Amino acid sequence: MTVAEIRQAAEGVGFDACGIAKAERLPEDASFMERWLGAETYGKHAYLARNRELRYDITLLVPGAQTVVVCLLRYDKSGRDYHRRVKSMLYALKARLGERCTYAETQHVFCDSAPVLERRWAVKARLGFIGLNHQFISPTLGSKVHIGELVLNTAIEIADGEDQPSTCLHCHACIDACPARALGRPVWDIRRCIAYQTNDCTVCQDVCPYNK
Repeated sequence: MTVAEIRQAAEGVGFDACGIAKAERLPEDASFMERWLGAETYGKHAYLARNRELRYDITLLVPGAQTVVVCLLRYDKSGRDYHRRVKSMLYALKARLGERCTYAETQHVFCDSAPVLERRWAVKARLGFIGLNHQFISPTLGSKVHIGELVLNTAIEIADGEDQPSTCLHCHACIDACPARALGRPVWDIRRCIAYQTNDCTVCQDVCPYNK
């Protein structure tokens, strides 16, 4: 099974983009998360402090994991219950891959439903980068995408390459537009974010050039 074949299968079930990454521990993200958790600016999201090693190392979460297939689906194609929609598509992808890939006996399909650093896996799969608004941004799809993962016990040959560089360093539209001035700080204080408080603010995404 090749990367190209997996991408073709993912597009065949309706995903807008697909990337593949080697399953491994994420040491840089572990260090970042530990510093952020230590600053205690996560508000009511105390659950982020639980299952930390599982969050940092997907091979502990899914024993035998070797490959992470990351898929993106645009908001406008997902429907109201995006968790169910994305997971059903991931299971359809699994069916298409058939007997050519193997899966863990435990859970191996994820969409905002387990201690998985989904945005970072999307970056490792070379689908985009993390913007100054702390959102994952796809250069072709923008930030209004749902992320889902299918974890394989099969090793897939992945060509060497670099992560996509962020182009946000020359653009501060989201920082300037944030009504709560929650962005652009050395340590992100999620408690300042209106979306965190009310779940009803998308200004930092609306002004992003990649969403135009």
